[in-house]
Amino acid sequence: MALFASQPFSPTRASSGFNFLSKIKSHKESKLGVQRPQQQRSSSDGSAPTQPSRCSHISIPAQQGAGLKTRRLSASPQDDFVVDTCELDDEFASASKIGRRKEIGQGASATVKIMQRKGQKKSDRDCLLAVKEFRKRSIREDEEDYVRKVKSEYTIAKSLNHPNIVRTVRLCTHAGRWNHVMEYCQQRELFSLVERKYLKSEDKYCILKQVLRAVDYLHDHGIAHRDIKLENLLMTDEGYIKVTDFGVSEVFCGDHPGLPSSQGQCGKGMEENRKSVPGICGSRPYISPEVLAKDKEYDSTKLDVWSCGILFLTLYHNGNPWQSASKSEVNYALFAEGWDALLSRSADTAIDENAYPQCGPLFSTLPIQSQRRCVLKMLHPDPNKRCTIKEALNDRWVKKIDCCSPDAVASISTIDVSKVGCHMIAARMNIQAKHDHLPPPIKRMPQHRFDMGDGTSRYG
Repeated sequence: MALFASQPFSPTRASSGFNFLSKIKSHKESKLGVQRPQQQRSSSDGSAPTQPSRCSHISIPAQQGAGLKTRRLSASPQDDFVVDTCELDDEFASASKIGRRKEIGQGASATVKIMQRKGQKKSDRDCLLAVKEFRKRSIREDEEDYVRKVKSEYTIAKSLNHPNIVRTVRLCTHAGRWNHVMEYCQQRELFSLVERKYLKSEDKYCILKQVLRAVDYLHDHGIAHRDIKLENLLMTDEGYIKVTDFGVSEVFCGDHPGLPSSQGQCGKGMEENRKSVPGICGSRPYISPEVLAKDKEYDSTKLDVWSCGILFLTLYHNGNPWQSASKSEVNYALFAEGWDALLSRSADTAIDENAYPQCGPLFSTLPIQSQRRCVLKMLHPDPNKRCTIKEALNDRWVKKIDCCSPDAVASISTIDVSKVGCHMIAARMNIQAKHDHLPPPIKRMPQHRFDMGDGTSRYG
């Protein structure tokens, strides 16, 4: 699917989350001497348009991602991943046999369908599973590299255990294709939910905190996701956010979970961090400027930090702030101008209550100053000065966000009131917030049936 980078149209009533912002930016543009762009579609390879462009209401998923040459595994080509596989039909049955639609999604590299484990009752809460069927290997791909890519994604995902990361179940084969069996998230991807524009501010803040927790867990275990975006976030019926799709993930520290030395666990043998080789990786609206430059190795964890900052702006404004971190983009030009003005006074200026860049209406419209500063720290143009995920998670504003998802750290859930000192235990308990992130039900017009009776009155 191609990216659209177009100027929002001017409807008779405000239907766009950026309608008000576009009026502000038109005033800014006249001062900058920037021409108003025409509606255009970016090229199919995901490259940035040559004209300055505005953000669309919501981004179309970018096609450009990481190829095999830009992926670097923490394993030599001679090492083979240890993966226990099975034939899909041996352990799982098609969910279409229990009255559900078989296929629920389709992308550029895979198709997703619903299945269930054989012998499991339909009444079981977790009986349904999502099965990601990978595309066939193209004739331009080496068979060994293709299999290693599939096994790398699976072994990384399988090694993870966090409330905000999709649980991986099994790697199977069927009809000559690989199938990745994982937890089924009933509300599916967050991209389609944000398009409906029903999320409140507290929902968006809670979602950000859940994503930060998941990425912090990944970084603590030596893994960078490298493709954080709305399309790779799923939601359960409880409103919990789950990070998925580790197809371009990088093991930047320690042993790869697929190697025998790691015993299927992530975070083993962690010593020195490794940098990623130059190359485009991820989806263009979420990619940091140092990765787009493709001129040197980069810190993959700082790419994740940048992507999380863009994710929040996309959530808050119901649209991507820009289609690419390029000064040819009006919104990014305003953003870069604000940073240049601040850093020109002092390159070592730290962002605090008294000093932070003025980066245009995308940031000035954020309602809380501490929130604005936190996002700007995540979007520092210099990756060496950009905050870490842990620093973002420990930011004063983020710590105050009520989050409905349980933290990875085990907490007290029950108290024995018959024991001495139970009141002290109760004082240490965390009160779990309750949010309803679920979309409102779709209202349908009542359907009249014309096959009721023979057309004669039943009342004489």
